[in-house]
Amino acid sequence: MKILRFCVTSLFIVVLVIFILFQFQQLSVDKTVPQIAIPDGVLEVGLDVKTEDLLQGVTAHDEKDGDITDKIIVESISRFVKPGTSVVKYAVCDSDNHVASATRTIVYANYTLPRFQLSDSLVFNISQNINIRSVLGAVDSIDGDISSKVIVTANEYTANIAAVYYISAKVSNSKGDMIVQQFPVYVEESSLSGPEIELNEYMVYLGVGEEYDILGNVLSAVSADGTDLTGQINIDTNFDPSAPGMYEVHYRVSDSMGRVGHEILLIIVR
Repeated sequence: MKILRFCVTSLFIVVLVIFILFQFQQLSVDKTVPQIAIPDGVLEVGLDVKTEDLLQGVTAHDEKDGDITDKIIVESISRFVKPGTSVVKYAVCDSDNHVASATRTIVYANYTLPRFQLSDSLVFNISQNINIRSVLGAVDSIDGDISSKVIVTANEYTANIAAVYYISAKVSNSKGDMIVQQFPVYVEESSLSGPEIELNEYMVYLGVGEEYDILGNVLSAVSADGTDLTGQINIDTNFDPSAPGMYEVHYRVSDSMGRVGHEILLIIVR
């Protein structure tokens, strides 16, 4: 009986000691969470923003560790919550693995929507192989070349039937901004020996009210025998720089045999 009482008493003492040690340990454990301080207002950044730019003015402090600003990381940058505006999420961890996070709104200065690009003409001869994807690309002020993301959503044209067809294309950047545009495709029954017109640009974007040197866009106009026909080009367009929209500028020139060369420039005012 005495042995049993001794054992019970000893077990009680051991449990009590363990409990006291546990409570003491709990008292010594750091339960505080770090605090991230972010300056008031919206942060304006460049299109080529770097991590150090996003950390500008952001600090962190922990009750146990003190200043832990150097441990702050940029956890994520959101897609646009509105054009040109994203939310940055910061995170920091103290020595006891307590994590804190905070967010900040940033605005990309000089951000513009993605733009389509044409590397060549959308005027084709009925005998040509029409490959729109080989000439249609896109560029973005943040992502750069996004031609691989261009999707032609409507591609209804027939290569061997002369007509004016229309295609639709769309593209989006990594921030979620998307543009959709319709393009005219001219399939013509023209002479392969006719004059050739070469332009500096086949598509250009302008702001409302911005003028453009349409004639100056002509690089050359040459007949099959090498005669320079640049000074004989006729221009037909309804271009109105005061109204947003897409405009076609038609360049035509005839050689001594009456054969006609034709090219178009697309002007998008937005």
